[in-house]
Amino acid sequence: MDIREIIRYVYVTVGVAIIMGIPVIWVRKRYLYKQREVYHWKYEMANIAFIFYMLCLFQITAFRFGGIGWSWDSMISRQTRVNGTPLVAVLNWAEKGVWWHLFYNVVGNCVWFVPLGTLLPAIYRSYRKHVKRVVFIGMVVSTTIEILQYILCTGVTDIDDVIFNTIGTAMGYMLWAIFDSVRNLLKKRKSLINDVL
Repeated sequence: MDIREIIRYVYVTVGVAIIMGIPVIWVRKRYLYKQREVYHWKYEMANIAFIFYMLCLFQITAFRFGGIGWSWDSMISRQTRVNGTPLVAVLNWAEKGVWWHLFYNVVGNCVWFVPLGTLLPAIYRSYRKHVKRVVFIGMVVSTTIEILQYILCTGVTDIDDVIFNTIGTAMGYMLWAIFDSVRNLLKKRKSLINDVL
C-alpha cells in the first residue's frame, strides 16, 4: 500500500464516518432531549469526537465501504486469509527487509489505537484509574475488527494486529496518564502560588 492509497483511504473513511455519524449524533441528541438531561457542550463534543474516531477506525480497518476493500465478490468467493501465529509475518518481513510492511504493521497498528487509550479515560471518569479495563477494551475492539475482517473479507485476520492494537491502546492510556499528571502538578503549583500571594 503506497502513500497515495493511504490518503485515498483517509478521504473515503472520513466521508463514510460523517455519513454514518450524522444519524448516531442525531439519536444521541434525541436521547438527551427525551431524558431531559443537562447538555454539557464540552462533554458532548468529546463524545462526538469519540464516536467519529470509532466510526473511522471501523471503516478503515473492517468495513472499508466506498471502494476501498469491501465487495460482494470477495465475500462470496471468501477471499480472505487468517494468521493465527503471533509475529510470524513481522519476523518474515524483517528477515526479507520489507520495511514498509513491517513499519505499517507494527507502528500503524499501534497508532490506530492510541486515541482509544487516550479518549476513554479523558472522556469517561470510570476509566481513569483502570488501565487494565482500558487495555481490555482495546483488545476487544481489535478482536471485533479482526472478526469483521474475516466475515466481510476486507483484510487479513491477523493475531499480530490484535497484539499491536492492544499495545497502542496501552500507549494511549500512558499518554493520557502523563498529561493528567502534568496537568494536576500545574494546578497544584498554581494553587500554591495563589496561596503565597
